[in-house]
Amino acid sequence: MRHDPAVVDDPKGHWQVVPHAEDYDRGRFGDVKGRVYRWVEERALRRAIRPLARTDRILDAACGTGRITSLLLRAGFQGVVASDISLAMMSVAQRRLAQVPFFQSDVTSLPFDDASFDTVTCVGLLMHLDRDTRLRALAELARISRRFLVVQYGCVGGFTRLVKWLTGGEPGGVRHSIVQAEITRDLQRIGLRERARFWALRPFSTSVILLLTK
Repeated sequence: MRHDPAVVDDPKGHWQVVPHAEDYDRGRFGDVKGRVYRWVEERALRRAIRPLARTDRILDAACGTGRITSLLLRAGFQGVVASDISLAMMSVAQRRLAQVPFFQSDVTSLPFDDASFDTVTCVGLLMHLDRDTRLRALAELARISRRFLVVQYGCVGGFTRLVKWLTGGEPGGVRHSIVQAEITRDLQRIGLRERARFWALRPFSTSVILLLTK
């Protein structure tokens, strides 16, 4: 299988490097394809968070350069907190969002008490984690949430499997895309219920945003 240049071999280390972090948004969303994807993904996310109370205390886990954190603020959420493992990525976010408290932490070991937040979001991470790490991350996100989680998966369907077969690339440009049955098993394992789902650009993209409840 050919290696997809969009897939970073060591994301945990790669995004700790300052030049990589500084160039992330331009490299990811700088061209027409990237801007279109960003628009459809953020449209799906806005639909997912629509039912949530704007007074909710909300954590944006794996916040990166603060793109989703900023979206939450623009949507009117008042108690937004953010975390990421990479200081380099968070430094970009902090320059843009000085009013937001940021915490450096691994998503599998967050420095917050149980049920510290009304809602926890995690966009752009789970599809880059192997199964065991993904489950640990999901369990930790559930631990600190009182009720809601908003998470993104990379879910492979028939069209994206065909594209993978034809091109040899990774479906959706991610490291660990999965099928629907695996999502179902994840939620059952952690004790979460799916309230709604919103596809970014089905069937062309694997990206799906899930609104989950405990």
